[in-house]
Amino acid sequence: MKLSNEKQIFNLMDTNGRRNDVINALQGYLSILMDLNGEWDSLPNSLSQYLFYKKAIELSPDVFSTHTPYDKLQEKINRNSEFKNAIENNDLTWIQNNQTSYRELLGEFDQGIEDRARHYTSNLVKLGFTTQKREITSVGQLLLDKIRLNKDELECLLPVDNINIIYLRQLLKLRIYDVQGQNFYSPFLFALYALIHKNRISENEFFELVQGLNPYFDFTKLESYIDNYKEGDIVENINIDIPDDIQDSIINQTIFRKYFRNQKSSVAIDVYMAFYNMLYKFNNERNTASLNELLQYYENNKPMLNKAFGCGKNIFILRNGERPAPKEFIRKNKKIFESPLNKYLYTQFELSKRLDQIREYSDTTKRIFRATGIISFNNGYVELAYKELCTHIFKEQSLRQKIYGQSIDYIEYETKYDSYFCSITSLTEILLYSSEEILSITQSVKEDFGVSNIKQISEIVAKKRKYEFDEFIRNKYPLEKVKELLALFSNRNNDSKLKEYVSTDATVSTIYEFVVGIAWYYFAGKRIDLLSSYNLTLSANFEPLVHAGGGQGDIVIYEDDKVVMLEATLMNSSSQKRGEWEPVLRHSVNLKIEEEINGSQRQVTTFFIADEFDSNTINIWKAVAAVPMQSSVDRENFTENVVIMPINSSELSVLTDKSDEYDKIIDDVHSLFEVEKNNFDLNWRDEFIRKIV
Repeated sequence: MKLSNEKQIFNLMDTNGRRNDVINALQGYLSILMDLNGEWDSLPNSLSQYLFYKKAIELSPDVFSTHTPYDKLQEKINRNSEFKNAIENNDLTWIQNNQTSYRELLGEFDQGIEDRARHYTSNLVKLGFTTQKREITSVGQLLLDKIRLNKDELECLLPVDNINIIYLRQLLKLRIYDVQGQNFYSPFLFALYALIHKNRISENEFFELVQGLNPYFDFTKLESYIDNYKEGDIVENINIDIPDDIQDSIINQTIFRKYFRNQKSSVAIDVYMAFYNMLYKFNNERNTASLNELLQYYENNKPMLNKAFGCGKNIFILRNGERPAPKEFIRKNKKIFESPLNKYLYTQFELSKRLDQIREYSDTTKRIFRATGIISFNNGYVELAYKELCTHIFKEQSLRQKIYGQSIDYIEYETKYDSYFCSITSLTEILLYSSEEILSITQSVKEDFGVSNIKQISEIVAKKRKYEFDEFIRNKYPLEKVKELLALFSNRNNDSKLKEYVSTDATVSTIYEFVVGIAWYYFAGKRIDLLSSYNLTLSANFEPLVHAGGGQGDIVIYEDDKVVMLEATLMNSSSQKRGEWEPVLRHSVNLKIEEEINGSQRQVTTFFIADEFDSNTINIWKAVAAVPMQSSVDRENFTENVVIMPINSSELSVLTDKSDEYDKIIDDVHSLFEVEKNNFDLNWRDEFIRKIV
């Protein structure tokens, strides 16, 4: 990623299109590009950008609940039947031949539709999942699970899933280049270095450090900078150029609006100007009346004014409601009144704006860092998860040497399809570890853990992680809370409550899978290893991020005598027919056949969990048990008695109190599905057709 100017603050997601469920959004956008088969251009050359936006709002209707430019465009398309026909049939030749007649309509495609498609997909470019031309790179294919991910020896030690590893790799490779594309800064390497060096950092300080730096920073004093950093320091040494228009005399409205801008709100500018006029008046008069007027207005608009002129802190040293004498007020706030007021206020405005941008961009950076699974954000502090492993894997001095440097050509590094940034590279390759260094790291890890075999490390870490997860459930998700959450899913007006409590990073459907798993954990008497059963990508703090995919069921629970698969969906009863019947059946059949091939003798049961069902869904799952079913992996293999039991959310809630009957209830489900096969003839259709054709 290359900066356009020296003062630019890097961001990992374009603000036009930023959303909370970042990881879900990126995978969704990538899937849409895959469906578009590599096309990427605007009309009249291609419909791809228009179709991308159309598919994006269809994929996430809760996120894109309003899309006025798109709706207005659709209305105009519908009023032009020939143009509509060309759009529906992808007849670009007709559109190109008639573009003069439809110039105005074609121009509207780029206003809030095609331009947004470019904004949204630019985030995939920033992380190397696509090129600038929106070609899906090999790393993007990896994220879509189109290519198998192979972990290296050190990656295998970390108790994180494939999606975590993909984001970890890309962030380790991420570089922010200067305007010339020569010097670079690696923000994630710096983040790891800072957390190893200082162990634990407040969240605000952490992101000011990471987000506030750029390739122009003097990295020679990095250690002291980290050690001595205090919140807000990032803006203290920034030089602000005062415009020539701003002199000592009162700033008129035209000049004020030119320099004290707020792109989100014109009302805010009115507040700024009223405050400035009162402050300027008091500075000239310095009497009680003008001071009281100023302080009253300040207190009435305090949050907005502090954000605009105080870097988020109070502009004045003053207790709320306090009305000091003018001389006392000036003495306490002499930094303001001993400076040329206009220049001081402009400087504060620019510094506040920069700090606000750092904090705004940090929101997305946090969500993407969280996707690595190795950085913990908890109670306002940031630290490395699995510190006992990470401090060995990520050598402090090795990181220090790679945080900044020079590159011959950033274009070769990150912009081409086969560039280093867009190619599949493992952690040890990225960190340039030699075989001797890898051996040294694994040896030091074994010594720290007191084991002789490196494979034992994964078992120890997984066991510790399971214990921590069980404690997490006990503290945050007691049984009554789980029942309360399950009841909320039936009304989509509760989505914001669910996201606020569980995870703002995840979709509600992902949250449903997560909560269903916890409910089943209680139904099973807390005996199952739920953490390893989830097919969800989690943060280091056990927050759900995204469904991990991979052609597996949502939750697969392995025990010595049974395997239980949970398929959870929030689709309504009619949508289930289109979206769930095939994958649920495929997952159930493949799982049962896999167990039979392995000779495990374990009982296999699928539970299809939703908020509601239609009668056909219920009856079809019952009927499936009577029919031999074919594997989608190996067409030579069949199985019988595939058990798929529908359970709704309220029924699951009741089952959480029946843990003492867990095994019996599952056995009873199997008894319910036992039917006579009467030697079912797999060739029944072929034989019939031969008779009539």
